[in-house]
Amino acid sequence: MRPGVPLTWPENTERPVRLTAQSTVRLLKAWTAVITRRGPDEFAARGVRSSSAARRLRGPQAAAVATAALACAGCARSPCGLNVWAVGVEANALQRMVPGFERRHPGTHVCVENLAWSSAQARLLSSVAAGDPPDVAQVGDTDLSTLVTLHAIIPQRPVAGDFFKAALAVTRFHGRYYGTPWYVDTRVLFYLPAVLHRAGYRRPARTWSGWLKQLQAVRRILKPGQYPLLAPINEYEFLEVLALQEPVPVLRDGDRYGNFASPSFRAALAFYRNLYAQHLAPRITDRQLINLWWQMARGDFAFYVSGPWNIGEFRRFLPPRDQDLWMTAPLPGPRGPGASLIDGSDLVIFAQSHHQPLARAFVRYMVENHQQARLFELTGDLPARHGPWAFPPLAGDRKLNAFRTQLERVQPFQKIPEWGEIMHGMRRMSEQVVIGGLPIRAATEQLDRRVNYWLSARRQILSEAREKGRARAGEKQR
Repeated sequence: MRPGVPLTWPENTERPVRLTAQSTVRLLKAWTAVITRRGPDEFAARGVRSSSAARRLRGPQAAAVATAALACAGCARSPCGLNVWAVGVEANALQRMVPGFERRHPGTHVCVENLAWSSAQARLLSSVAAGDPPDVAQVGDTDLSTLVTLHAIIPQRPVAGDFFKAALAVTRFHGRYYGTPWYVDTRVLFYLPAVLHRAGYRRPARTWSGWLKQLQAVRRILKPGQYPLLAPINEYEFLEVLALQEPVPVLRDGDRYGNFASPSFRAALAFYRNLYAQHLAPRITDRQLINLWWQMARGDFAFYVSGPWNIGEFRRFLPPRDQDLWMTAPLPGPRGPGASLIDGSDLVIFAQSHHQPLARAFVRYMVENHQQARLFELTGDLPARHGPWAFPPLAGDRKLNAFRTQLERVQPFQKIPEWGEIMHGMRRMSEQVVIGGLPIRAATEQLDRRVNYWLSARRQILSEAREKGRARAGEKQR
């Protein structure tokens, strides 16, 4: 963090709020408390394949990782023209893509460091605190607001005009873009066309009510032990999607208070609960599945809401003869075709980088049409721009059409550092409703109280900053 530079809380306002040093210390302490009290599944960054794909660390382990990262953040590095940090399969893909960039920029050597999902955020924050961050990093959408708050990254100009609007909106703070969308992620319906046809329908419904009728019709033709829908209760994204489809947001007053007790969210939660109450979906977690793809192919489940990585998983785990058994479709909504969430990762440039012009060139290169298509080939990550969708292998893939359509109807989440914790609080609340029978009114009011507590530091810091701002304005007038 640059000394002497006031912090700005990344809220959706035109005039940034400046934070004092004292408020900054309290803010960082609050974030540390959040990190150390989260459970193993509560560091879920956007872009993680599933809750079981990247195991999260418990509080003491997370603190140890952060301490170790801080200790080695200043370690000597090999001579590199550009240091790039990425996560998991994307880091592996970058290592195969950087030779093209190096050929375009002779004499440049790009070093790619592969971070684990479980420690990526801690490593980045520790490197900023130690004054030795990378030049460029892959950052999940939900982690972007923290780096903006710390003034750790610099604004960028979108290098192309055909990004998906929602993908750009996630990176926008105070009228400026602090990241370049690298890949996007959303949720659609995976379904079995043959089962739907046997139930008397040609294609998935476009509304909640129509879909509910289809699920009920499918249930009548299934064997015992089979269900129309798979919706693991430990995966909060399905309920998050249902909430995003409603007109009223789950936070209010500038994202300072919870709004889960609103009629809109209660309607979404009631629809979600009824899927289990009517035995349309089993009350299980993803850990209780034997083999999702094999079970769906044999008809144990007819519908499943999931992301683009499962395109590759279905093709990998099912034999060629079973590839026609499944298909994808956009999500239904309360009153028509429904919105979905927007996930993904962005490429950011750090303020402490000594190679910012080269870093900008690297980011521009990685979002070129051919490079976006190449990233899809290597990882299955969906391009953040419209252009690459016309390139093979994306063009002509029928099972990707639903994702392309859905990306025109997506909603960004609230851009605050506490969003991940709030969503996990929502997941725990939904489990109490679905399994414990907690009434919806009591559950949503209880969640609002918890969210208001989690947001208390945000409210206090914003209030103090505004009071000091008004005081300074009054002194100038005198």
